[in-house]
This record gives sequence, C-alpha cells and structure tokens, in this order.
Amino acid sequence: MNPMSDAASVKGSNVRRSHKDVIVSIRLPKGLVDELRDIQDVNHFMDLSDEIRFIVRRYCLRFLNSGNSSMQAPIELIAQQKRKEKLIEELSKMIDTLKSDDDSSAMKEEEEKIAGSDNG
Repeated sequence: MNPMSDAASVKGSNVRRSHKDVIVSIRLPKGLVDELRDIQDVNHFMDLSDEIRFIVRRYCLRFLNSGNSSMQAPIELIAQQKRKEKLIEELSKMIDTLKSDDDSSAMKEEEEKIAGSDNG
C-alpha cells in the first residue's frame, strides 16, 4: 500500500502528483541527525533519507486526513510566527520612540522651569 496514494485520494482530483523524484536538500543540526540515525536503526530503514521520507509522509498524511481546520501546515505556522515577531518588534520600536519623546519633552519642561526660575 502506497501512503502517498492515500494522500492523493484524500483531496481528490485537486491533487496532482508527478511520478518523477525530486531531490530536496536540507540542513539539520548535528544533534537532530544523530537522533534520526538512532530512530533509523530502530525502524530498520536503509538510510537516513528513507527515515526522513517516512516522517514527512506520515506528517503529511496526518495533516491531510485530520480534517481539523485548527491544524495548520508548518509553513503557515512559521509565517504566522514571523508576522508576530515582526509586529512585536515594530511595537517595541514605537514604545521606545514614545518613551524617548516623553523623556525629551520632560527635559524641555524641566529646562523651561529652570530658565523661568532664573528669570524670575
């Protein structure tokens, strides 16, 4: 039984699959590679790429079969997280600007008070 054919049947005719293999290159931290190699031995995969394909296929099938609208694809989650981080950064800059404006206006008021008391 081909797990990818199950994935294609979930979405119906909207899913187009090419029968050609595509090579994908990824960078992984050494610790993660070590963990994947340990899992590879336990699951009796021929090499690390088989293990990674199995993990990706399993996750994709779970995502496609879930029917759960609250579950988001990893790319959407990453994009959402980046938008949140950018928003937080922009808000922090605004807060800093407002604080510096308040500090400078407070200094001007203080200088005016001092200048007014010197004149009076």
